[in-house]
Amino acid sequence: MAFCILWELPYNCLLLTLSYINFCSFLKVTSVMANVMILCFSLLQTSLLLQGVHSTTFTFKNRCNFTVWPGILTNAGTTPLSITGFELGSNASLAIPVPKKWSGRFWARQGCSNDASRRLSCQSADCGSGLLQCNNAGAIPPATLVEFTLNGADGKDFYDISNVDGFNLPVSIVPHGLNGTNCSSVLCSANINLRCPQELWLKAADGSVVGCKSACLAFNTDEYCCRGAYGSPSACRPSSYAQYFKKACPQAYSYAYDDATSTFTCIGADYLITFCPHST
Repeated sequence: MAFCILWELPYNCLLLTLSYINFCSFLKVTSVMANVMILCFSLLQTSLLLQGVHSTTFTFKNRCNFTVWPGILTNAGTTPLSITGFELGSNASLAIPVPKKWSGRFWARQGCSNDASRRLSCQSADCGSGLLQCNNAGAIPPATLVEFTLNGADGKDFYDISNVDGFNLPVSIVPHGLNGTNCSSVLCSANINLRCPQELWLKAADGSVVGCKSACLAFNTDEYCCRGAYGSPSACRPSSYAQYFKKACPQAYSYAYDDATSTFTCIGADYLITFCPHST
């Protein structure tokens, strides 16, 4: 694994590291090997951060009592991250530096396993790539989303937790670092699955509820999806289902026009994203 000594030759190793990550994904190597490669690339990104190429660090912490597989999707118009998925064991953490003007979303896949052909599939929030890396594919709802736009209007970072596409796992966002002390943390710590209305259930093969669908996903009507005649804030009001999500997680988006109480801003901070933040 000599090519992983990125602190010696960071720039010369860049293409080799990226190529090897893609090669590992192609071969569907074990999750341990893939995570070694992710760690190697994180060391490279840290080297670039110190040289001023990156400015914001996201630290992911898993406090669930089970492994999760975070996914990353970059929004159109911004440079995609080279890492688009990784495995995170219980109580493990991983830091990923990102570009100054990045915009995108994170989520946690749950209950992932490989089939006989080594294709990865997950019980909730799967991205459908069949790999550890999501390769710029988004979460299949229901999924709790963590959304960011860095260095947006007036140099502010905009961030939120969204249950618009439903819910699968609790999550929190905590700004930290020199510029994060006066910025708001965002929390969705309730396990919405426990009291999810039956008509919104996403069930695993064993019958357990692993996700709570949005009303839009479950019923696909204009009224629930805020489209057509309901495609404006004045016409689309929160349904009883949206109110259930809002009561459980007051700081998170519960439907499309829930901006007033669900969008937060900060300038120049780093961010800690914790899955199952209140687990012990």
